[in-house]
Amino acid sequence: MTLALLADVEVLDTGSSQVHSPKEKSFSALNSNPFIGSWQLLSGRYLDETGAWSDYQSLHLNAIKVISDSHFSFTTVKETSEQGVNKLEFWAAGTGRYEYNDSQYIEYPTLNSFGAKEGASFAFEYEVKGDKLHTKRVEAGKLKEVEVWRKLD
Repeated sequence: MTLALLADVEVLDTGSSQVHSPKEKSFSALNSNPFIGSWQLLSGRYLDETGAWSDYQSLHLNAIKVISDSHFSFTTVKETSEQGVNKLEFWAAGTGRYEYNDSQYIEYPTLNSFGAKEGASFAFEYEVKGDKLHTKRVEAGKLKEVEVWRKLD
């Protein structure tokens, strides 16, 4: 008996590199896409509206991101303590489709809590090192966000 696994992945030519936009799940596509899985935020920082860097650890933020072959979803909470009782407060969430190429991971949020308008995209340069995903977002030549995620599965 012969078992054949075929990847049904649409490849779009963008000129300088290829963008992968998976159409459906396949064993081959799952193995070749480094993003598929669940990810826990280890560290990060972002440039706020005043131009100051805000560190996720000092803000006590925790996040989980789940990425399928074509979509992402994340939820971020803030740990707080009130009268000695620890609790989690909602911080942000987003979901939508994504694409990637050899150097960029691009999210297109369709539902979000942070006011991204329809058609918005967030492009991240990325590097996968073992079970860690390192991302950085640059807008108009200025570094805006840096994150490190650890793969959970």
